[in-house]
Amino acid sequence: GSKKAFEFIIKNYSEENLNPIKSLLSKSIYNDFDSQIKKRVKGSQNLDITIISIKDAEITAASLRSNNATISVKFISEQVHVLKDTKGKVIEGDNNQILTINESWTFSKNMKSKDPNWALEKIEESK
Repeated sequence: GSKKAFEFIIKNYSEENLNPIKSLLSKSIYNDFDSQIKKRVKGSQNLDITIISIKDAEITAASLRSNNATISVKFISEQVHVLKDTKGKVIEGDNNQILTINESWTFSKNMKSKDPNWALEKIEESK
C-alpha cells in the first residue's frame, strides 16, 4: 500500500489538490504542502510532477510504542519535475529529464484507530 500512497500523495500535491490526501498527511506535512502550494500560486507558478516508475520501496525501520506504530519506507523513483508559469512556459526543470529521487517517507498510525490509513509524518532525502 505504501507505493499507492506515494503515487496518490505526489499526484494530488502536484495538482494542488490537498483535500483527497488530507487524511493521509500529518498536520505538519499538510501545512508544509499547503504553504508550498500557496507560494507557487502567489508566484503564478505550477509544479508538474510525473512519476515514471517506482524502482524500489523498502521498509527501513518500524516501531511500536504504546498504540502508535511508525514505519519508514525508502522509495527510489524516477520522476519528471517541471515548474511552469501560468502560460505553460518552463521556469525550472525539463520535460525530457528523468530524475532519480531517493526519499525516506515515515508513516504513523494509532493501532487502536478504526481508520485503516497511515499518515505521512516525514519526508527526507536518502542515499
